[in-house]
Amino acid sequence: MSEASPQELTAQVRQKVVEVARQGGYFDAILGAGPELARLQEYVRMLEGQVPLPPSAPGQSPTIFPPLPGLEERPWRDPPPPVAKALEGCLAAVERDLARLEDAELLHYDSGIVGTGRWSVHPVYFAGERLDRLVWPQLAMEETAAAVHSLDGECTAFPLADVLFSSHAPGTTLTPHCSWDGFRMRLHLGLKIPEGCGIRVGTESRQWEQGRVLAFHDSFEHETWNRGQERRVVLIVDCWHPGLTLAERDALLGLTRKFEVRALLSQLRIPEAMAEPLMLRFAQEERTDARVRRYWRA
Repeated sequence: MSEASPQELTAQVRQKVVEVARQGGYFDAILGAGPELARLQEYVRMLEGQVPLPPSAPGQSPTIFPPLPGLEERPWRDPPPPVAKALEGCLAAVERDLARLEDAELLHYDSGIVGTGRWSVHPVYFAGERLDRLVWPQLAMEETAAAVHSLDGECTAFPLADVLFSSHAPGTTLTPHCSWDGFRMRLHLGLKIPEGCGIRVGTESRQWEQGRVLAFHDSFEHETWNRGQERRVVLIVDCWHPGLTLAERDALLGLTRKFEVRALLSQLRIPEAMAEPLMLRFAQEERTDARVRRYWRA
């Protein structure tokens, strides 16, 4: 798969996920469920090619999982949802953790969407795992993790979600792109915001403010820039799309926490040095994951 284009890679991964879900009984479990999973039942039929996918909203093009029928889709979440205000209330705790990262060597995010400059991150949750404890125990962000867990609708167990400190050096740009899925709402808590920084989601550009949250859906095309003279730092926190029901969230976790599915998704973004410990953790957790037992035959 390494010689394929990014678009070909994501298409191949999506097809392999569909094959695993079909063969492993996940699709059968969803189709045999009650009306509480009616939207996911329609979604399975779409993934199987039995019915056509509905047209996406303008500017929305998630690269792996198409939009779920019936969800309200818009780039920015206005007015900001209650979870945004709740995260702003955790600012002091997050800033105490950030202070411990001032002189630390952060992970440089190697991604084709980096147009110029350097994008550095310190993941707290990544691929559905508490990655800081696993890889950098001396820099475990305990206060930040506790703050995120206090939020209504957080999705730290979802392998497509992130919680991470994100730093853009001066002169950094991320080129326009869409995320993998539309199951999440992304929050950016402004921590260090110099002049000359901004983000565009859909057709509207905004600026971060220190201590304030921007809430948006990264399944829509978005880009960021730091044209200032100092580094920009935000805390990225993913929460479930507000339109998803608890039953739908549970079923989506049942799909994405299956070891074979997590391994496929991991090919696209997990650095090689982290792959082995994460794969071991994925395998360990699958053995006790009630959702996997509920939705899969084996």
